[in-house]
Amino acid sequence: MADSPETNNGKGRKRLATKPPARQAVSKVKSTIHLSVEASQRLDIHATMMGLDRSALVEKLINDHLRRYVVSDRGGQDLSANNEAAA
Repeated sequence: MADSPETNNGKGRKRLATKPPARQAVSKVKSTIHLSVEASQRLDIHATMMGLDRSALVEKLINDHLRRYVVSDRGGQDLSANNEAAA
């Protein structure tokens, strides 16, 4: 039994560690907004009660409530490349 390939000095086979799925890098932009004192206090309170910081709460509000307009890049070809090919 000592010659059995399954016994490896009492150690099990090593498993390869799986990599967690890569997150897309989200670029952020610093923005300054002017709020009334009451609006700033309400933002602070809501952020605290939801366990978020002010920036995360504002981003959540934007994502939840400002859906009318969409900015989209469909990954088409570069327009300058098309213009050069047509010329």
